[in-house]
Amino acid sequence: MKIKIATVILSILLLAAGLGLLPPQRAQAADHIKVILNGQLLQLDESAPYKSGSNLMIPLRETAEALKYTTTYQGSTGQIQLTRFKDTIDFKLSGDEVLLNGKDKVVLNDKIEVRQKRIYVPLSFFNAIGLIAAYSPGTGQAEIYAPEVTAGAVTGLLAAGKYQELQERYLSNTASQQAFLQLIQKTWESVALPAGNYFGMKTTDSHWAQDEMTIQSVLIFAKSEATLTLTVDTTGKITGLTLAPLAASEAAAGPLQ
Repeated sequence: MKIKIATVILSILLLAAGLGLLPPQRAQAADHIKVILNGQLLQLDESAPYKSGSNLMIPLRETAEALKYTTTYQGSTGQIQLTRFKDTIDFKLSGDEVLLNGKDKVVLNDKIEVRQKRIYVPLSFFNAIGLIAAYSPGTGQAEIYAPEVTAGAVTGLLAAGKYQELQERYLSNTASQQAFLQLIQKTWESVALPAGNYFGMKTTDSHWAQDEMTIQSVLIFAKSEATLTLTVDTTGKITGLTLAPLAASEAAAGPLQ
């Protein structure tokens, strides 16, 4: 699946069997678990996340609404649709796949559940619809990020020269990653310095493939544009980064299609 976002210059989006009731013996209270959505704490006072086996279950409607989706549920068929602008996500409570924008099917490996008349989806559901989602038992936090938010945050840290913060947030603390950070810094400076002041992201395009997401963004500088390509794993950690000047002819062609 590809998620295509056009952003305004100087701005970064920071704001996505049958029906069975949840067996009590499988549900573990997890009121202490927090959900961070695009960097903001999601308030879930009456619909706390919980553990069901090895899965972390997240309330669908509240999370979808925070991602600016409208939720439609047909009780007679168990059909659910999320809509936002031109994006649609269709799936069934008892199904094992989601249909993205009427054409791309993605398999759901974990089951959707109903608890106290609320629909809960596994955290992996958000990966399936094109977001970056991960849970850290150590911190008790589930984090869900849109690709453009991740790209914007990484680029902002690079532009501000906050390489140490970039490592702490997006790289693991290993010798190989330390060397990778140095390469990232060198790559950024070799392209960004001659390009002038960084103004913002023009477009972002992303897709999942084999447990890695590739995020490609066109960045706008004072004198030119450049293409930033990030690869991140399922936890949101950077596994690859390239930055290349965008030729004048490519820049004139407009946003990615």
